[in-house]
Amino acid sequence: MSAVILQFPTSTAARANGAGLAVAIAAKRMGYRPHQIARAAALARREVLDGHKSAARAVADMTRDLSYGARSHGDGAA
Repeated sequence: MSAVILQFPTSTAARANGAGLAVAIAAKRMGYRPHQIARAAALARREVLDGHKSAARAVADMTRDLSYGARSHGDGAA
């Protein structure tokens, strides 16, 4: 049986950039404008760099917030 070794980013900067890219892709698919995409990606990147969240948690939280924001604008509620 052969073993497959997966390479994962080991530096915090690489993980932060990956989280930012994942958030940017998700926000673009949700239909957000470029300046909103850049801000969301930067916030996710910053949370990882500061050590507040893991990359996976930052992406999950930001996409949840973006999804919630996209839904709340369509119902006309104040």
